[in-house]
Amino acid sequence: MTYGSLRGRKVLVVGASSGIGASFARAALQQGAEVTLCARRVERLEQVAGDEAKAWVVGGDATDRDDMVRVAATAARSMGGLDLMLYTAGFGVLQPLVDTDPDVWTEIFRVNVLGANLATAAVIPHMERSGLVAFVSSRTTADANALFASYSASKAALDQCIRTWRVEHPDRRFLRVTMGNAQPTEFSNHMNLDLLERALTDWESQAIPGGMMEVADVATAMAESFAVALDHPEIDSSELRFDARQAGSD
Repeated sequence: MTYGSLRGRKVLVVGASSGIGASFARAALQQGAEVTLCARRVERLEQVAGDEAKAWVVGGDATDRDDMVRVAATAARSMGGLDLMLYTAGFGVLQPLVDTDPDVWTEIFRVNVLGANLATAAVIPHMERSGLVAFVSSRTTADANALFASYSASKAALDQCIRTWRVEHPDRRFLRVTMGNAQPTEFSNHMNLDLLERALTDWESQAIPGGMMEVADVATAMAESFAVALDHPEIDSSELRFDARQAGSD
């Protein structure tokens, strides 16, 4: 095992078929980790895994308890244990609160909150005290972006769950990863693009910082940060934040 990298670590990525999850899986594999990739779209997982000998593909739905139990057990069996789980599955929809759609909100909370809890419950029995469970949350919980309440509310609920996991399982480590804007991802595919121009105008009027990070850079930084955390099992760091740098004046 090499300190400062994920070499030799056993990693499960839930939501690994695209975006941050796929990029992180690639970064972890490049560092020499063993990685199990999980998502519903198995064909996309296979594309991400490529010919890597230390990559395992397991299809599964994060919102299905039995699926997550099976995925966690398969990952632990295939890799001989589990050091890290990263939950990246999530999506958001642009929608004014006055047009609240119960079905939309229910599905967002199912994926962004329920799925995270089911995945965490499934991996804990396979993880030692030195392990780490990490969740991708969002800067929007503080920004309160107009038209984006369903997403930011779900991430705020996720944050509360993370805090509660720490209280209920003090023998484990749970890390909130606060994420700013990153590209390219498939995140916008789920949004109501008819409202995007209005949303961007509203966010500018709210003085919400812009800027964009390259998702590959974020994934590499995450892998390096998780490696440091795993190298120091007696240190509990509860939050990691990634955001684009703002242009400064000369």
